[in-house]
Amino acid sequence: MSYDAIIIGGGPGGSTAGSVLAQAGKKVLILERERFPRFHVGESLIPYGNDVLREIGAWDKMVAHGFMEKLGAEFVLGNSKAGINIIFGRYLNPRYAQTFQVERAKFDNLLLENAASLGCEVWQETKVKEAKVTDEGVSVTCEKDGQVHEVSARWIMDASGRDAFLGRQMKLPKTDLGLPKKFATFAHFRGVKRNDAPYHGHITIVRLDFGWFWMIPLDAEKTSIGLVQTLEHFKATGMNPGECFEHVVASSTELQSRMAGAERVTEYNFAGDYTYRHLQNAGPRWLLIGDAAGFIDPIFSSGVMLAIRSGHAAAKEVVAADAKGTALTTKAQKRYTKRVGEMCEVFLNMIKMFYNNDSFEVFMDEHPPKGMEWAVNNLVAGNTRMGWRLRFHVWLFYAVCTIHRRKAIVKKIDFSDPRTAAAPADAEAEVATPVS
Repeated sequence: MSYDAIIIGGGPGGSTAGSVLAQAGKKVLILERERFPRFHVGESLIPYGNDVLREIGAWDKMVAHGFMEKLGAEFVLGNSKAGINIIFGRYLNPRYAQTFQVERAKFDNLLLENAASLGCEVWQETKVKEAKVTDEGVSVTCEKDGQVHEVSARWIMDASGRDAFLGRQMKLPKTDLGLPKKFATFAHFRGVKRNDAPYHGHITIVRLDFGWFWMIPLDAEKTSIGLVQTLEHFKATGMNPGECFEHVVASSTELQSRMAGAERVTEYNFAGDYTYRHLQNAGPRWLLIGDAAGFIDPIFSSGVMLAIRSGHAAAKEVVAADAKGTALTTKAQKRYTKRVGEMCEVFLNMIKMFYNNDSFEVFMDEHPPKGMEWAVNNLVAGNTRMGWRLRFHVWLFYAVCTIHRRKAIVKKIDFSDPRTAAAPADAEAEVATPVS
């Protein structure tokens, strides 16, 4: 069987690429290892992915589905001594004033069904075993329903997530970006205290001295909560992931006030050692999308946006090359790699700022200059296409961070929490009733 394009992975990046290609009249096969809907982490969207969702016809379906509206983000200290509230609509065009919190099982299934409705052929529960890539096209061996299939296409796109199928098979060079390895523990809870309306759909980031928690309201009752810390710190605790999660909650004034009496409704899930970026994201007949190209850190919820934006860009490169009847030129390969890299670079700079306590103090300043507040609002919303004015104010923000690291110019942050010393040895008793 022959196709114009084969896409490995039916998540947001793969579904978006497939949708764009199908809209251009291409014959597309999406190979998905799992059966949707399925659980996945990364549940908070950011506004600068909205345009792509509208273009592929998914936005109205999301509105109709009733996903939790997200109007901004809240950053607070674990000891409850400081916090800031970022509201997208304060500075952004109305198209970017709101996005959604999404339960990924439902969201990813919606995007995959959207791709199928546009004409993509979707094979679920299909394992890709091998891809033979040449400058003319690709031959893929996969297994479905216990049978081995051989399919071919002019193009292959890897949207396999952190499995990074093509990256591993082709032994593509990659970097850890100089960031320490992280470890995340997460689950869904019921009965978590919410912010007052209209900010009840905000993501809340609770910053600790050694890491942070996310709190993402998914619907009227369910909240996704995760702890991110360095792998080194986690190992030093000597606890298993669930014990560590519960101990940290019991040791934090802010977390305890929000989670006291909450009920955990899923098992704990884990993810670790996940920081990397491939240095080459495209070849003559292949392109890497989303996490298959690289994953940095979940702190600013960039994962889904980078997946759908890179999936959109990859598909547009393929459509343009097909119009000329050629493979991707060296220039096009570099252009796509550069574009993905530039998007990642914006978030990488923010991530480094967040984990540096001095820079984080600038970020948490309650009374920043208006231009800097506008710049930070754009960054948190995911605006990676910067005009000169935004670029200048972003540069100014990081310049202030650098100066503050040498000489204090904003209020210092005290991370100490009286609950830390008083936290019980059996933290679970004070945290959340576990799922039965």
